[in-house]
Amino acid sequence: MTERIWQSEFWTTSRLQQSAILLTGAFPIMPFFARSAGVVLLLLVVIFQLNTITKVEWSRFIVLFCMPYLGLAFSLIVTENLDTGFNELGQLAPTILIPLGFLLARSQLTGDLLKRFVVVFIASTFLLVLYQLVQIGLNWNQLFGPITEAEIVAFNLDLLPSVPDFLVDRVLGHRLREFTIEVTGSHPTYQAVWLVTSVYFLALESRLWLSKKWHHLALIILAFCWVYFIGSRMGQIGIVLALFITMFNQIGQRRWKLIASGILIFGLWVMSNHPRFKEIAEGFNPSIASDHIAHFNSSNVRMATWHCALETIEKNPWLGTGVGDIQSNLDLCYKNNYDAPVFTWDQYNTHNQYLHYWASAGIFGFILFVVQLLALGRLMIKRKINDGFAVLLIAISFMLTENLLVRSDGIHFFATFMAIYVYTKR
Repeated sequence: MTERIWQSEFWTTSRLQQSAILLTGAFPIMPFFARSAGVVLLLLVVIFQLNTITKVEWSRFIVLFCMPYLGLAFSLIVTENLDTGFNELGQLAPTILIPLGFLLARSQLTGDLLKRFVVVFIASTFLLVLYQLVQIGLNWNQLFGPITEAEIVAFNLDLLPSVPDFLVDRVLGHRLREFTIEVTGSHPTYQAVWLVTSVYFLALESRLWLSKKWHHLALIILAFCWVYFIGSRMGQIGIVLALFITMFNQIGQRRWKLIASGILIFGLWVMSNHPRFKEIAEGFNPSIASDHIAHFNSSNVRMATWHCALETIEKNPWLGTGVGDIQSNLDLCYKNNYDAPVFTWDQYNTHNQYLHYWASAGIFGFILFVVQLLALGRLMIKRKINDGFAVLLIAISFMLTENLLVRSDGIHFFATFMAIYVYTKR
């Protein structure tokens, strides 16, 4: 009788832990407070695990998930704005807490649970897209109506005798992106990261040219259209590359591999001639100080953020500015070097995760972050965790142009996927 009760309690505990793990995979559609509650729930249901954690496992946990955080925490020594510094560290806490929960629950992490986790993630991502589409339909006139006087003034279009169509489209695009952020709390960049990852898994599961799973193809098309709609060019390139990599690996004959490569090259050439991508090339110029909105785009604004990040690093190469002072230093650089209204509309971070760690925590913080990424990659390759390595590459790629680990959206994405692949039993 006692044995039956124990087995029943174990089954209940096991199911509760698995549910908590799956819940962490639904982060794309969860508001911030729900994500935090999910992390707390995960820790509560695994914290009393009786499984012994060896010194080797603790050491690996520190190397894979704790070192960059410790580097930023150490930067508080040189931080003047401690309140901001502690807030930043608090927001980054899931990068340690989620892997800790997965480490304690590693006995539950099976291949079957990993598959269900991926399904939960994909479903949550596309439910978020569908929710936005419904909201856009309900607010169509508001979103795509004529630009307002306030927008004309805000974007400095009042200096023109008439507003050309391409500038109207740019204002409407900005309006749409701001609307999606308002209704979801998620930036389009992070949605692009989630969609690229989802497309990778959808394409991986079926040979698109042979499979009868046409719903996968429909979701992939929806993902690309939505990423295009919200203006994420990195996301569009990421989806194309994800499709190519999965298809290339699934093709056996060299002839078809060459054909697939030709299609990729042609597709990238077509994309490069699209006005959205031409804007990138045109934006790489040293002058963005004009009052005209036509001179502002994602390329030249990033040039300014990278310039100011490097200037900040040059002033504080060893210890950095401190995690709490990085943004104020960047804002001062924008003010002193760029007389561009775009920098008064919002706060612009370094838009490069690597520069962010170097500017915030100095050379040692940067090294700790790079060591973490290399250690994760080495582990994935050694254990032949191809999917985990692919997700890591997606994250590393987006980190070149974005600060993936400064918002909950990117933090939960990186922490949950890296942790579940590291601790799932093979």
